[in-house]
Amino acid sequence: MEVLYFLTSGTHRTLPLEELEALHEAYSCPLRTLSVHYNLVLAEGNYECSKITMKRSAFIKEMGKVCAICDETSCSWFEECAGRIRKRKLGGFEVPEVSVKLPEGEDKIYAIATEGFYIISKDPAKRLRGKSPRGPFFSPGSMDPLLARAMVNLARVKEGERLLDPFCGTGSIAHEAARVGAVPYCADLDPSMAYGSKINTEYLKLTCEHVLEDSASLPFRSSAFHAIATDPPYGRSVVSLAHGAEELLREFLSEASRVLKPSSWVVFAASTSVEVGDLLRGLPLRLNKCHVMRVHRSLARYVCTAYTGSKG
Repeated sequence: MEVLYFLTSGTHRTLPLEELEALHEAYSCPLRTLSVHYNLVLAEGNYECSKITMKRSAFIKEMGKVCAICDETSCSWFEECAGRIRKRKLGGFEVPEVSVKLPEGEDKIYAIATEGFYIISKDPAKRLRGKSPRGPFFSPGSMDPLLARAMVNLARVKEGERLLDPFCGTGSIAHEAARVGAVPYCADLDPSMAYGSKINTEYLKLTCEHVLEDSASLPFRSSAFHAIATDPPYGRSVVSLAHGAEELLREFLSEASRVLKPSSWVVFAASTSVEVGDLLRGLPLRLNKCHVMRVHRSLARYVCTAYTGSKG
């Protein structure tokens, strides 16, 4: 096991930590978190395996090897480094004077400062993609592509596995699932959304199954899907469907537990006014975490993860 660092997006404080954990579970990569800091996670893992996760990460921007962890007086060394040290800072943290002398070499060596110490790092591997392009069909409240990708990652879906989005809207989550090699099913009760998401899929040259359906009565056999990731409507859009937010979520989660395989994950957004734990009571789903996500101004919502049976 090597000591590794991961740089996280400042967009959210807790969601990237679960995404990091989820990606390593999806690829069966070992990971033991050592400490969490401002936009920085230190962990033990396998560099080559962790590097693979960067090809689909959303809020993990970079990872690499840690040569040493230093303060103003001393360093704890974990790996040899050779090359010229370049300084980097996270947020407002200034890199102190680096007195470490390294042998000459071609490695890209960085001193990265945060919270009163700095790490000396090498072999950085960056996130493969930023925000994905959108299709021409748009709807107010369409999900940000990076958040959509993060939700796919939180669902722990692997290449070739089936992922369902039963409130597909414009298709953002299904499209990100297609980009990571999953087999997405994009379903919606609204005919205009079902049609519009298909337009976007064709425009983006992606492969996706499109279904017109009711999330409370899904037309799929039991244990048909490896993962679910979705953003149910809330606020005025729930009222327009003649559902209360809690009723809609409860019906969806009941069906989700039926169509998911054992030891599978469901990721869903919900209003912060909803008691998610109460909704899951009596269902074969176990709540893992809920992250508070700021939408705009005073509006916030949860992004929650739950799983069937025991963690896979």
